[in-house]
Amino acid sequence: MNDKLNRLTDKVSLLHPTGEAGDEIVWKAAATDLGVVSFPADYRAFVAAFGAGSFEDSLFVSVPRPGESAAPLTVGRLPDEVLRSDVLDAWQRTEDGPRHRLEDMLVWGETNGADALCWVTSDPDADRWPVAVWARQGGGWAVYECGMTEFVARVLEGDFDECPLSVTTLWRRGSARFLNFRQEERFLDEGVNPWTGESTDPFASLE
Repeated sequence: MNDKLNRLTDKVSLLHPTGEAGDEIVWKAAATDLGVVSFPADYRAFVAAFGAGSFEDSLFVSVPRPGESAAPLTVGRLPDEVLRSDVLDAWQRTEDGPRHRLEDMLVWGETNGADALCWVTSDPDADRWPVAVWARQGGGWAVYECGMTEFVARVLEGDFDECPLSVTTLWRRGSARFLNFRQEERFLDEGVNPWTGESTDPFASLE
């Protein structure tokens, strides 16, 4: 687990590191809330170190929030209306469709290109959950036999045959900045874009 997390953290720098990174989660309550036994160890370590937030304002990582399913950046299942429709019933490899159920998808992230990043939670051992990606412009679901931290590290390294996401901001970038969601909210409340340091007031330059 440490090797998997280190593979990613070696490539990540915290944006505005002032003690705001990391989230404390009651993991047992979160697992009960979402109907799983546990969460992957590499993901739990990532959440403790970084928390909910985004890589380069492009790939957003959620955390479980028991009893707060509507809160921003919250891990959750695919919505019922999605499961009842065929809107997400396409697979890049046709043989993957019969092997995986959409009901087993647990969404841990998203991109600013409307991609969904999930675990396939059918295995009782959370450390064996593969990552499944719904790439909005990629022809449907694709399953990757790796965990969350390894997946992001491999995107930064360009270690897939092609970019698994519809947006290429992180693809083969090598390294990335991560900003915790709480800290981003504080900067925005103060009228500052945390990624650029510039004012969010369109008339600020006229004063």
